[in-house]
Amino acid sequence: MFRCAITAIRNIRPIFFQHYAARIIYNQPKSFSTLHTRINPIVYTGCSNNYNLSLLNNKQVLDVSNNLMVPARTVTKFSLKKGKRKTVKAAVKRFLRLNWGVWIRTKIGRHKKLWKKSQPQKRRLRQHVFVNSTQTVLLDKMVTKYWKRPKYYVDDPYEPYHTREEFHITRRKPRESY
Repeated sequence: MFRCAITAIRNIRPIFFQHYAARIIYNQPKSFSTLHTRINPIVYTGCSNNYNLSLLNNKQVLDVSNNLMVPARTVTKFSLKKGKRKTVKAAVKRFLRLNWGVWIRTKIGRHKKLWKKSQPQKRRLRQHVFVNSTQTVLLDKMVTKYWKRPKYYVDDPYEPYHTREEFHITRRKPRESY
């Protein structure tokens, strides 16, 4: 009895799931928030020294782990057709790059629960903000050279913000002497 208990303590790692133990309901969208798993009770194999029943060798567990799809917005470095780098479209939709290299975005939650926000808060939510330097570097890596070039639109509302004359690095015109 005591010998079997020691063997059972040593063999806690190898557990055995019955056939179809972990099953994903496939009619749900594939994301972590809607992933439903149904796991039958774990059946312990007893005092045997069979290490082939561990989770790493269990086919059903490996199939479940291979079916999990995590959404990713990574940059395509080499396209299949021409072998060129591709732009991440989500970055272009959500952010705007000004001509002097900074990216701007709208405030978070500007369309949410407007009925409970005051007028000054609604005004502040309509404003744009700069992204920080880490995000600027990341966004520059996510887009191609086309999106880094200056763009000229008719009646551009961002026209006064495309130049930054007060900063010595981004200044285009010579500074007037006083």
